[in-house]
Formats: sequence, structure tokens, C-alpha cells
Amino acid sequence: MQAIIKARSEVGLELADVPRPNPGPRDVLIRVQKTGICGTDRHIYEWDAWAASRIKPPMVVGHEFVGIVADVGVGVKMVQPGDRVSGEGHIGCGYCYACRTGQSHICEKVDILGVDINGCFAPYVVLPESNIWKVDPAIPDDHACLFDPFGNAMHTVMAQPISGRQVLVVGCGSIGLMAVGILHVGGADLIIAIEPNPFKREIAKKMGADVVMEEIDPKEIKALTDREGVDVVLEMSGNPKAIVKAFDCIRNGGDVALLGIPPGEVCITWAKQIIFRGLTIRGINGRRMYETWYQSERFLRHYPELIEPVITHRLPFDRFEDGIKAMQDGTGCKVVLDWTDAKE
Repeated sequence: MQAIIKARSEVGLELADVPRPNPGPRDVLIRVQKTGICGTDRHIYEWDAWAASRIKPPMVVGHEFVGIVADVGVGVKMVQPGDRVSGEGHIGCGYCYACRTGQSHICEKVDILGVDINGCFAPYVVLPESNIWKVDPAIPDDHACLFDPFGNAMHTVMAQPISGRQVLVVGCGSIGLMAVGILHVGGADLIIAIEPNPFKREIAKKMGADVVMEEIDPKEIKALTDREGVDVVLEMSGNPKAIVKAFDCIRNGGDVALLGIPPGEVCITWAKQIIFRGLTIRGINGRRMYETWYQSERFLRHYPELIEPVITHRLPFDRFEDGIKAMQDGTGCKVVLDWTDAKE
């Protein structure tokens, strides 16, 4: 079958013929229909320091998808051929303390689809039955293939109360933009979005941001609130300077949820910035399995506008490089690839 693979330890991805996978006794074989290009896929394409330390070529990349069940192992009971499904790309070990206490999203032995094992940028992908999610018929393929990043946004937003609160979203990539939309329909009192890219700032307005700014200005942000700062900061950028400045915008006793991944250390004055101000800080990783999936499904059934404005490109799978380049030059946000015509 045709697949997008990381063939060698260098910049780029390529189309190649690879063997079609076979499901094990408790596995599900899925005929992929649509996939989303993620920032992780861009990192793998660019072969940055993280990718070089984690990826072991050759392998099929990609982890955001929707498809139709083509075959199941003999031990599979939950789904059958013909079911429309997506899937959780974090495969926990099932045996460690985190997994056995309902925290498999932070399993230390996790395998990630398209990172540690062959991914979904292909006509077929295999996942354990436990990672399969049946897709509600009301949710179209172009949205269902983005459950993974939408779930990141949902997890970040829902990690603390947001209804009636004033929220600062730092970084409006695709996940930050989805977070703005979730905040808007979730009843946030004031949403301030920070994004240097003017194209994405316009999307943030469409998603429901009340105020959109190019960069963080703590004095201006405090002036916009009536609480000596925002109640909640959602940090989606991973930019070290932005992270530090964001702490100057939050009121005493506020909440900080950190999803963006900085490239190195971030210098925060612990006592002054956090301890004496009574802040609550949460690190956000992936999606809570499967609480976040249920939340995401409920929102997307009723609010398709939470994803649609974020999709800027719909392309056939063999034009994946056009999608990555649009993400690189700032003219693209979320890119959806169509695999229906891929050679099997």
C-alpha cells in the first residue's frame, strides 16, 4: 500500500510502498478515510532535535485519522467491519501505576501512533481494540479525523472551571484556536487570545475571542479585567518568553494550564510568581482516556463551528508536502488529507 513514511534520518517525508498491516487477536484494521497533519508530523518532517532523538526510521507517520473498520482480530468484540471509527493514538502499557489508576494518558511506557509505531498516513492502520472510538454519525469525517488535537484543546480547557471566568489563551495554533472555541461555547466571561500571526488572529476572532493581541502586554491585559488579572491562563505556545510573561497576567489564586512544549528550560521565580500568589499549575499531556473523548464528542455533535474555521486546507494525500509548507509559512492551520483514492 502507499504510505507517507520517514525513510531516513534527514529532512523530509516521502511516499513509498509498504506492507499492509495485519491485525492481531485483539486488534482492529481500519481503512483510513481522512487524516490530519499535526505539528508533530511537521517536527518529524523538519527532523529537529526532538524528532532525531525519538523517531527510528523507516516508519509510517501520522496519528490523526478517521476510517472504516476493515477487519478485526478473533478476540475483538466492541466493533465490527463497516463501523466508522477514530482512535486514541497513545497506547498505554496497561500495567503501570498510571494505567491501573485511570491515568493512562501519562503512562511512562506509552507507545504513540506515528511516533513509536507505524502510523495512519496510509490506506490502513492497526490499533488495539481498547484504543478504538466509534464515531457519532452526526460528526463529519473532516472533523472526526481531528479528535486527537481537539481532545488536547478540550483537556487543557476542562482541567479547571472556565464558565464565567476570564481566560488568556497564549498561542493560537490549531489547538489554541480550538480551545478558544470551546471556551466561547463553554461560557467563559472574557477570552483574550495572543497570536503573532495575523492570519491566525483573524481565525481566533471567528472562534469567539473577545480580544486578540499580537503579543502579551500584562498592563493592558490587567486593564481589560476587573479582577487584577485573568482567572485562567491556557499556555499553548511553548514560547519561553511568552510563558514567563503570562504569569504576570494572572490574578492571585488563578489557574495555569500548560500544554505548549518549550524547547528548553524556562526561568520562573517560583516564590514571587507562584507560591506567594497561590497559583494552581497543571501540566497537560494528551487526552484523559476516555473522559476527554466523551466530552469532545458531545461538543462536536452540537458545535461544528469549533473545528470548521480551523481547517484551512483539504488536500489529496499525495500533496502532503503542500500542507506542511502551508503550516511552515503561516498560511495554513489545520490540514486534512483525503486517503479514499490511495493505492492499496
